[in-house]
Amino acid sequence: MRMGMGMDALSVVVVGRLQSDPNAGDVFVFVGKQANWFKALCWDRDGFWLCAKRLAGGRFVVLRISRSDGLPTTLELSHSDWQLLLDGIVVRDRVLLHRYGR
Repeated sequence: MRMGMGMDALSVVVVGRLQSDPNAGDVFVFVGKQANWFKALCWDRDGFWLCAKRLAGGRFVVLRISRSDGLPTTLELSHSDWQLLLDGIVVRDRVLLHRYGR
């Protein structure tokens, strides 16, 4: 993904390659080739938000899952997954531990 793309170009990618609706309220995250950048595109009632983060050092670790139909892979992130990604914490095997009282 070219990291020079703006809101309009990224929304075209969401429709054309991800086959999703950019106005649905989901957050679409695009990671650069070197994985030291990402951009997040989100629709907020009356317009798009475009946020970017570039790491001073290191890389974001993103799961790469291949699909047989050639479409890009989409992953659904929970709030905690999103926070872990932003903090640079890698969770490879997701295990939900049982908590008492639930």
